[in-house]
Amino acid sequence: MNKEDILAKSRQENKGKPDELEVAAFGKASRIGMFVGGAICMILVLVSRWLLGRGDFALAGWMIYMAMQGSSNLVLYKHLKKQGKLIFGILYTVFAVVFMVAFAIAIYKYKVGM
Repeated sequence: MNKEDILAKSRQENKGKPDELEVAAFGKASRIGMFVGGAICMILVLVSRWLLGRGDFALAGWMIYMAMQGSSNLVLYKHLKKQGKLIFGILYTVFAVVFMVAFAIAIYKYKVGM
């Protein structure tokens, strides 16, 4: 087999699979997306507190953001087996549940007029 045959066979085997550049770009896009999501959550806190006078509206954003971070870290742990990813995955998931409960309480108080 010459070099061209080997390259053609490799291209055929990897057809439809992302290459290293695509995987790296996806990783960078995911990190930037998470950063932007966190920034939007902070803006939501400021807007809901200062403009609306109801900081509890921001709980929904934090609940979603923490759930995203938690699931992302748990998937990374599954594939990379890094203990830090497991710890942060569990921590972020716990925060997501805490924000979910706090948001549910805020909705209940709003509905009953407290």
